[in-house]
Amino acid sequence: MSTTQENPSPNVQPKLVKKEGSKDEDAWMANGIFVIVVHIISAISLITYTPAIKTIWLTLILFQLGTFGITIGYHRLWSHRTFTARLPFRIALGIMGTLAFQGSIKWWVLRHRLHHRFTDTDHDPYSAAKGFWFSHMGWIFTKPYYPRLKLIDASDLNADRVVVFQHNHYVILALFSGIVLPTCIAAIWGDALGGFLYAGVFGRALVWHSTFCINSFAHWAGDQLYSNEISARGNLLLAIMTNGEGYHNFHHEFPKDYRNGYNLSDYDPSKWVIWLFHNFTNQVTSVCRVPDNEVRKARSNMMLFEAQREREGCDWGVDPKTLPIMAYDEFQEKVKNEGKEWLIIDDFVLNVENFKTSHPGGSKLLENYYGKDSTKAFHGGLNNHTKAARTMMAMFRIAKIEKREPEL
Repeated sequence: MSTTQENPSPNVQPKLVKKEGSKDEDAWMANGIFVIVVHIISAISLITYTPAIKTIWLTLILFQLGTFGITIGYHRLWSHRTFTARLPFRIALGIMGTLAFQGSIKWWVLRHRLHHRFTDTDHDPYSAAKGFWFSHMGWIFTKPYYPRLKLIDASDLNADRVVVFQHNHYVILALFSGIVLPTCIAAIWGDALGGFLYAGVFGRALVWHSTFCINSFAHWAGDQLYSNEISARGNLLLAIMTNGEGYHNFHHEFPKDYRNGYNLSDYDPSKWVIWLFHNFTNQVTSVCRVPDNEVRKARSNMMLFEAQREREGCDWGVDPKTLPIMAYDEFQEKVKNEGKEWLIIDDFVLNVENFKTSHPGGSKLLENYYGKDSTKAFHGGLNNHTKAARTMMAMFRIAKIEKREPEL
């Protein structure tokens, strides 16, 4: 593979530099054709064949099992080791994940770990920086080249009997569980074709897009409540579509936590299943939770950032340092001879001409202080003004009064 790499500086994300004639962007024909065929069959099935009601239920059940196999098994157990599980539960998750037709556990996990380590860079297998289409499905049509995959630890995967067995026999297991089994089950009620087309082919496409939405939508639309250093975002709609994986900003900031939905009210069925098996069975032996204090710190940092950005978008009036200096006698003369509607607060000349009718105390009260220093009245003499009133007052500043010598 004729690909070289720039020498990265400490503050710059490394990128791949392709030499002339590089083939790492060649279409991966086998994958591309398979995905296209599945979508074509699915589309034709939807408009030409009506399955039995039982087949529709079978499709939904296998879809749910497949997505749980990805979210609970491939993702939270094997990719991030957010909980530990005994052999029977791992076998069940392995079977469910195989239903999803997304590659073996080992294949999926290594690339997902690469995604987390180099998010939004050229080393990210489905980088959102390359556009929505690429992160959703485009990466499937490109033969991959991952020069940094060798940096990803696979020792835990190689030591797991379930992972090794599934990886060595993945093709036959996937075809049987994802295509043959749905067809055979639906044949029991006389709808083998519907089982093949809907519970098999169409169901695989549904599971794909449920997962792909995390790679695309979750890096494109939603809130960044815990970090804005990368593109990961989160929203409720996506969580509903993906069994709780939609709170992606939290997940990227705290990938070791078994919860994607941190708050009790967050929609995260995958979290609930793990919690139930941990608390009411012996199958989930431990779960990982990020200390609440760390989550609060991340949230506080983002709230400060958001507040600062909001503050920078506000008009706080003219910078006092740029205001002209005006003598007190000149100020009084302007009010007396030119009818200026000016007064003084904190040694600043305020023009209240356009504000007097909006003044809560009425315009008459302001008029009594035209040409005068109303600092004492403003700061408690007549009213203890609110912080909002004090910041609004700064908007009316037009000059700063020249420092006067104290009278003897």
